[in-house]
Amino acid sequence: MKPVPSIPVCRLNHNLALSHIETPDITLSSPAEKVFLDFDIRQPMVLDQGVSVDDAAYLMRITHARITLVVGRNQQLLGVVSLRDIESVKVLATASAMGVARADLSVKDIMTPTVRLQGITREVLARAKVADVVEVLEFEGQHYLLVLDAKDQICGMISADEVAHRLGRHLDIEPVAHSFNEVFSALKVSNH
Repeated sequence: MKPVPSIPVCRLNHNLALSHIETPDITLSSPAEKVFLDFDIRQPMVLDQGVSVDDAAYLMRITHARITLVVGRNQQLLGVVSLRDIESVKVLATASAMGVARADLSVKDIMTPTVRLQGITREVLARAKVADVVEVLEFEGQHYLLVLDAKDQICGMISADEVAHRLGRHLDIEPVAHSFNEVFSALKVSNH
């Protein structure tokens, strides 16, 4: 016969409420640092450039990551990709434009490359409000804003999706075309 355990147990029922971490409420007048993903405190998910979009989507869903950094050889940052990007029409449009099947796309094919990303210094971030960040993201048509330390090294990031989620409102972010090719590609996608 087994010995009786020394601690009492109870039966669970369907009315059990599981506790979860609450995200602090923010407003447009909150300090911008409240929406800053500080890489010194919380490392972001990092994927190799060759990971397929399907594998990336699976990994992001099970880890509850909304964004991930894409790296190449020597862990060099190549870009950023979001779950929103992976689940959008952008994937099918990219596959069609490249003449490949969706399953053949990697995160490198749909990421936002670092050359298209904007940044601010941590010093500027310390003085900014969430409203300032929203204004920059909307004006620049950016979904991400990199944060640089005093040595111009990337030390964190702000995601428009995260800001919108935390504010409980939609951000009006229209991508800004940087070349004729981007304008042509955008028109081609909208006509499908």
